[in-house]
Amino acid sequence: MARATSRMGNAFSKALKPFGLNLSEWRVCASLLYVPGQTLSELSLHASSDISALSRIIDRLEAQELVRRERSATDGRSIRVVLTDKGEALALRIVPVAKRHESVVLSGFAAGDVKVLRTMLLRLFENAGALDDLP
Repeated sequence: MARATSRMGNAFSKALKPFGLNLSEWRVCASLLYVPGQTLSELSLHASSDISALSRIIDRLEAQELVRRERSATDGRSIRVVLTDKGEALALRIVPVAKRHESVVLSGFAAGDVKVLRTMLLRLFENAGALDDLP
């Protein structure tokens, strides 16, 4: 599993270079594209990054004018991160590249197998949360 994810991540990282993003930055943009206005805690979970690293990623994306921080309308203490128009346009340009990469790695799988694989990967991810509680 580690070898497969490493290989896929390395290939996609190369594809992201022309867009000026690294894989961690893309994960944040993709997450915000599909679930706008997330808190850092939500993004940390969805973008698979700890909050301290995520904060630095957000700083870089903000410097590129791809995201902005906004105060929550319902909780003035809470900060939500949103894509700017520029960030959304960039993310939408990258989505077809991501889908092409996904198509390549899933080639030869039946649709039902892909569904089972996604379910199993989600269960693996959820189960891995219990590792946080181990000494």
